[in-house]
Amino acid sequence: MHDPRTITDQVRELIRLGRRDAARTLLDAALTAAPDQPELRYLRGMLHAETGADRRALADFDAALRLAPDVPPLRFNRGLVLFRLEFLPEALADFEHLVRIQPGHADAWTNIGIIQLRQGRIGEAITSLEAAHRLAPASPVVMRTLGNALRDAGRPHDALLLHQRVLQATPADPAALTDCALCLLSLDRHETARDLYRRALALDPGDQTALAGLVLAGEAPAAGGAGAALMDYESLLGCSVPGGADELDLQALREQALAHERLVWEPAGRSTRAGRQSSLLDLAPGSRFADYHERIVRHVQQRMHDLASDPRLAGHPWLAAMPRRWHLQSWITVLEQGGQQTPHIHPAGWLSGVVYVDAGRPLTADAGNLVFGHAPADIPLRRPVQDRTHHPVAGQIVTFPSYFFHHTTPFQGAGPRISMAFDVVPDP
Repeated sequence: MHDPRTITDQVRELIRLGRRDAARTLLDAALTAAPDQPELRYLRGMLHAETGADRRALADFDAALRLAPDVPPLRFNRGLVLFRLEFLPEALADFEHLVRIQPGHADAWTNIGIIQLRQGRIGEAITSLEAAHRLAPASPVVMRTLGNALRDAGRPHDALLLHQRVLQATPADPAALTDCALCLLSLDRHETARDLYRRALALDPGDQTALAGLVLAGEAPAAGGAGAALMDYESLLGCSVPGGADELDLQALREQALAHERLVWEPAGRSTRAGRQSSLLDLAPGSRFADYHERIVRHVQQRMHDLASDPRLAGHPWLAAMPRRWHLQSWITVLEQGGQQTPHIHPAGWLSGVVYVDAGRPLTADAGNLVFGHAPADIPLRRPVQDRTHHPVAGQIVTFPSYFFHHTTPFQGAGPRISMAFDVVPDP
C-alpha cells in the first residue's frame, strides 16, 4: 500500500508545478486503494472546487469530514462550496462550527455575516461582521460587507464612511465602487454615484451591477448611436416561439421541477415571495437536467450570434463584454397563489433567461407577468420608469441582459406557475 504521506507530498508538488491533471490522477488511484484518507480526500476536493465541480468537491469534503470533523481548512472550504451551491443553512452551520473551535477566524465570521445578511437577519449580520472587523480591521471585504449591512439597517451615513475607507484602500476594485455607489443612491446623491458606476465599468466592462447602476442613476448612454441605449428592449430582449427542433419536453421538466428535493419556500436572500425556488441545478452530463442543459446551450449560442450580428447594437457597452467562454447555471421557481418575485438583477451572469415550463392558468391578464425596468423600492429614482411587460406562455424562452431589473406581478389562478431561470456565466 502506498504511504499516504508520500502521496500527499507528491500531490502538493504537482499542484505547485501547475500539473493539476496529474495530481488528480494520482489522487484517484490512491483513494481507490485507500479511500479513508481525509487529507487525500481534502486535496481532491480542492482540485474539484478549483474547476467548478462543486458537487464532486462536496462529496470529497463530506467524506473527509466524517473522518476528521474538526480540521479548520476542511470545514471552511466545505462551507464555501455549500454557499456556492446555495445550501445556506448547511454553509452557515460549517462556519459557525469553525468559530466555535477557532474563535479568531475572521473569514469565518465574515461568511457568517454574509449568510445572515442574505437571510434578512440584519442585526445578527452586523454583530458577526463587527466581530470580523475587530479581528481584521483593515480588510476591505469586511468593511464593505459591514457597510452593506449598515445600509440595509437604515444607517446609510455610517455605511458611507466604511465604503469611503474601502475606496481609499482599493480604488480599482469594481465591487467596492458599485457598493459605495449604491449607498450614495440611497442618500439621493445620484451624480456622485453615477461617476463611481462609470469608473467600475471602465475597470470591468462586464460588470452587470455597474450597468444596472447607471440605469438607476439616470444614465442611458447611446454608445453606438440610435438603438444602443441600455434599456433598448426591442434589440436586447429575446423571445422564442414554442416548438421547433429544440422543443423542450415540458411535461418531463414539470415533473422533475415539482419533485426536486431542493425546492425551498421563500429561500433566504432571493427574490421569490409566496413560492419555492431551488438551489442551482446539476447540469452535468448524465444528470436528469442534462438534456435541458444541451438545448438551452444551443439556444444561447444562437441568441449570442444574433446579438453580435445586429447592426443596431454596434458599440453597445453590454455587447463589448460578450464572453468567449462561459457556462450555464440554472434553477427552478414555482409560484403559488399570490407568488411573485421582487425587482432584482443577476450580477453573476452576462445573459440571463427564463424557460416557462408551465405558465399556469392566470385569472387576469396582469397575473404572473414578467416586468422589466422597475428598481427595488428602497432606491430613490429621478427618472421616469422605462418598463416592459411580458405575458408568459408555456414553452417560451425569454432572454435579456443580466443587468436588467425585473420582477413578476403576483400570480393568481390555477397553478402552479413553473419556470426555470438560467444565467450565462463568463469563465475566466
